[in-house]
Amino acid sequence: MGKLSAPRGIIDCGESGVTLRFTVPISSLLDDDVRLRGREGLIRRPLRPLVDAMGQLGIRVDVDELEVRVHAGPAKGGRVQIPGNVSSQFISGLLFAGPLMIEGLRIEVTSHLESRGYVSVTIEELKRHTIAVETNSDMSFFSISPHQIYRPAQHLIPGDYSSAAFLMAAAAVTRSRVIITGLPEQSEDPDSVFLTILAQMGITPELSSGGLQIEGRELKGTKVNISDCPDLGPVIAVIGAFAEGETKITGAERLRFKESNRLTSIASELARLGAEIRETNDGLIVSGPSSLSGGEVESHGDHRIAMALAIAALNASGVVTIRDAQCVNKSYPGFFGDIRSLGVEVIER
Repeated sequence: MGKLSAPRGIIDCGESGVTLRFTVPISSLLDDDVRLRGREGLIRRPLRPLVDAMGQLGIRVDVDELEVRVHAGPAKGGRVQIPGNVSSQFISGLLFAGPLMIEGLRIEVTSHLESRGYVSVTIEELKRHTIAVETNSDMSFFSISPHQIYRPAQHLIPGDYSSAAFLMAAAAVTRSRVIITGLPEQSEDPDSVFLTILAQMGITPELSSGGLQIEGRELKGTKVNISDCPDLGPVIAVIGAFAEGETKITGAERLRFKESNRLTSIASELARLGAEIRETNDGLIVSGPSSLSGGEVESHGDHRIAMALAIAALNASGVVTIRDAQCVNKSYPGFFGDIRSLGVEVIER
């Protein structure tokens, strides 16, 4: 692997929290300062646990409203402690950088690690590049030996279950049939658990070589802990609005620190359309089935809120206008084109 060097100018992370949180530890390997910026409030999203962890490694990271500056290292490695209940991306970023630290790296997780499935994916991808990571069953520590070398590998990028969940939900709430291609039958994606959640709510997905078939039918409420798949929270809430009985979503505290406070955003906007939904300390309770009406709602600049509201609109009695809906471009720029292909009338203003 070639020698890392500091980029010229500022790295623009756009709206990507994962880019920022991965790049900070990697930047600590350099012998020059690295500056990072972002848009749409990215810098205001939680970063303090990672900043503190870098400080334990002797690396100073300054954060203001405009940018993050990682001061010159390189980080030598050693032992670092970090909480696991804010963002698994902090852990993944440290894992990427650890093999290149001259003393290696031991990460001690001081609280329950949430979204551990994403950390498992990180470890598997590192393994493909000949990097070994030791951990235990509850992922309370990670140990990376020094002097490891990244080797090239080929990757086939699978379809994304977190994006496909909205198309599955479209079939669920309209009692229609949708076939989605490109999703792997065996997936390491933590959001593939959405298939299990749909089954709990009365829909049996059929996955074959021809694609994933979802056929909507009568929905029933369920209880689901999303601590390992938080991105599914808004779309589960939408399905719950059309399900018989109560849908209780727990383990969702971290949704308050996404592109928007997703618990408040989805609760307030679905309620505006007529859903019976309330926010709790760690999630949402949705009572259904509800008869949603048309109206104007806010995306809060959050791609997953915009897509969730679009799915809710499919079963509303009137036209639903979603403000700032173009924010879906962050993760799924073809979203509105895809739901148009399913027969949905979408008018962009």
